Amino acid sequence: MKFTIVFLLILLGYQNGCSQEGFVFKEGVTKEKIAFREHSNLIVMPVKINNVEFNFILDTGANKTIIFNLKGIDSLSLREGDYIKVRGYGDKEFLKAYQSKGNTIEIGDHIHNKNAEVLVLSDKEIDLSSKVDVEVHGLLGIDFFKNFVIHLDYRKSYVRAYSNYEDLPRSLRKKKQFDLKVKNGRPLVQIKLENDLLNGAYDFLIDTGSGDALWVFNEIDETFTMDNSFEDYLGFGINGKIYGLRTKVNSIDLFDTSLQKVSVSYPYKKYHNVERTSVSNDGSLGGEILRRYDVIIDYPNKKIAMKPNRFFNEGFYYNMSGLGIQRGETKLFTEIGRNFSQDKDDYGSITARKVTVSSTLEISYKYVPKIFIDYVRENSPGDKAGIEVGDQIISINGYRQRQLTLHRVSQLFYKNPYKNLRIKLKRGDEEFKVKFKNIPLIL
Repeated sequence: MKFTIVFLLILLGYQNGCSQEGFVFKEGVTKEKIAFREHSNLIVMPVKINNVEFNFILDTGANKTIIFNLKGIDSLSLREGDYIKVRGYGDKEFLKAYQSKGNTIEIGDHIHNKNAEVLVLSDKEIDLSSKVDVEVHGLLGIDFFKNFVIHLDYRKSYVRAYSNYEDLPRSLRKKKQFDLKVKNGRPLVQIKLENDLLNGAYDFLIDTGSGDALWVFNEIDETFTMDNSFEDYLGFGINGKIYGLRTKVNSIDLFDTSLQKVSVSYPYKKYHNVERTSVSNDGSLGGEILRRYDVIIDYPNKKIAMKPNRFFNEGFYYNMSGLGIQRGETKLFTEIGRNFSQDKDDYGSITARKVTVSSTLEISYKYVPKIFIDYVRENSPGDKAGIEVGDQIISINGYRQRQLTLHRVSQLFYKNPYKNLRIKLKRGDEEFKVKFKNIPLIL
């Protein structure tokens, strides 16, 4: 749901030349709770590197910790290192990264890695703030999981780390565990599904760096067609935009649970640009499915448990408007209001003899980013309404510009089939209004 941001990172020419203790608890600590912010089904959490604060996406599909954006960071000192090549999903070539070892990473109050490897993209910066409602500086990779039992609590927005499975709350500890496959350091689960291209059980990467439901890495190109599908902009990867086919499967079996009418995406093979032997999986299982569970990953013992939560029975949606959006520069809004108060007696109730009402003028200032159209699917409802790339959204269904966020707008595009959308836009100096209905291409 919402934007799909996909990070599957492969390091080329990389060799682990130092033995690492990895992430560990500080002495005497056996558990930690880290609050995160969920954006586009991605887990964005605070991380300190050499005493500098960052916002990182927790990404089980990434080999290592990587920084791809230093916006807002005054300075960062890293240990001397070397340059290596990295490659991921998208339609661009290799990227060069600076590899530094012997750094200190701190997470929460009680977790650290005093000999951490950090990669910094040196060719370019990737600014994801245009795609999500928060500044994102990089990825925290699978190394974070290797010494802990990790509970991903999407319902309460916490990542909880434990030293042993026995430290989990009983309600989670009694949930049946299943074997967790690990290939090339990445966690895989087996999913049973059936459609025009697949029929059977397949290995899917548990990919917290993807906001989508299921991606299937099949060798299809733009000439391929299948029933009940359409071509779409699937998401944004570390190497650029990704296109492919969207469809749905009637159901998938994931351990002892079954999900109905699940969205499935097939990126075109030209975006794979990673050897299948390096990935070792048939696809990826992302945040749109993971958020429906309490996910407990016991990486040291290669076990996993998934307990359905209150999001489990929600429908699977996709962008029915055909419009992609991104943030632009911010605009300052001034909000003026009054705060009213009443004098009370010693017992905390308003006196019967005399009530004094006073008011205080309150002025607040709020920076709100402008939101622009950055993609229009051909023949979509948004396209037929005359909307173009570069148009700015001024208001939508009663929400004014100062109330707009990427999350709020994308919710209107993704949910409620056949919902009427009334949008005011700005193109150049001209403002105009359009109206259209969300039309589902697949149900």
